Amino acid sequence: MIIGIDPGKDKCGLAVIDKDLNVRFKAVIKSNSLIDKLKVLKDDYQLQVVVLGNGTKSDDIATNLKGVFKKVYIIDESHSTLEAREYYWKENPRRGWRRLLPTSMQTPPEPVDDYVAIILVLRYLNKMSKRN
Repeated sequence: MIIGIDPGKDKCGLAVIDKDLNVRFKAVIKSNSLIDKLKVLKDDYQLQVVVLGNGTKSDDIATNLKGVFKKVYIIDESHSTLEAREYYWKENPRRGWRRLLPTSMQTPPEPVDDYVAIILVLRYLNKMSKRN
C-alpha cells in the first residue's frame, strides 16, 4: 500500500492506493492533523511507502514523516492540480449544463487535493516502472 500526500498550508490531500491501483481511501484534511491521521492510516492499511508532493511545507512534513515511515519519496507536483481536475471530472461525470462546457473551463465544486494525491502516487509508480 502506498499513500500519496498533497501538502498544503491549510489542508492536505491524502490517497491510499493498493498494488492493483485501487483507491482504498482518499480525503482532504486540515494540515495540522496530518501526522495523527497518517499514524492511524499506517496501522489501518499497513502502509509501506509515502509519496509526498514537493509543494508548500513539504520539507517540514518530510522531516516529520521520517520518524513515522521508513520510505518517503518526494515527487514533483508540477501541473498536478490540472490533472486532478480532469481526474475529478472522469470520476464525477458532469450533468446538466456542465456537460456543455469543456472541463478546462470548470472548477470542481469541492477541493481536489485528494485527487492530486492520487496523481502523485501514479507519477511515482510510473517513475519506478521506468527504472525497471
